[in-house]
Amino acid sequence: MSTRRQWLLQVGSGAVLAGWTDVDLAAAELPPGVFEASREHLGHALAGQPMAVDGETELVQIRGSAFQPAFLSRDEFQTLVRLTALMLGEPPDTAVVREIAEWIDLTASEAAAIRTAARSLSPAHRAVAVAYYSAEPVRTLETFDAQKTMRDGLAWLDAESRRRHGTAFAALSEEAQRDLLESIADRQPAPGVDAAGTRFFIYLKGRVINGFYTSRAGLNELGYRGNAYYASPPGCEHLYG
Repeated sequence: MSTRRQWLLQVGSGAVLAGWTDVDLAAAELPPGVFEASREHLGHALAGQPMAVDGETELVQIRGSAFQPAFLSRDEFQTLVRLTALMLGEPPDTAVVREIAEWIDLTASEAAAIRTAARSLSPAHRAVAVAYYSAEPVRTLETFDAQKTMRDGLAWLDAESRRRHGTAFAALSEEAQRDLLESIADRQPAPGVDAAGTRFFIYLKGRVINGFYTSRAGLNELGYRGNAYYASPPGCEHLYG
């Protein structure tokens, strides 16, 4: 968690634009849940700093037992795995598919607490957050109910599967599952039509994309090399030598 000074430095420019003074900011008690992760954690790890639970640098604990969903039921989680696999075009037993599905379940389990924390910000702290992040991300944190979106979307998916095919989504063939998924892909529902499926698809697509491109497989696909740089722009060696 950032110190008060680090946090003020991060939001300083936005606060000035919003008309705040350094006296106003220095007097603020910073609430939990609005800090960015310290950018120094990797340096601390490389420097041999001690690693402790809840410390600035903490090792991931390897799970010693089978994964248990934190928000979804086991059947709902298997549907989530299948949907993630369809969106990525990967087999459902691929490690990255399960990794992303587990992450989506975890973020959904924490969504209500995050929304409550966002709504609990004082007007002063909210003004700083808006100045730094802009209004829309803050408003989304305060109002978007990820848990309801997932519950309603999964219920719609199963009901629609039974209406079309007479069986649950999980029992459908891959082709039938894909057809059903494509039927709600970014579709704008007509007025008066239940939009639960479309809202769920849009939310899930964003989660899957975010999860993939922050996973090892996604970073490899992007050619991400970590803290490395080129001596000259690739392909422009004739200009820079």
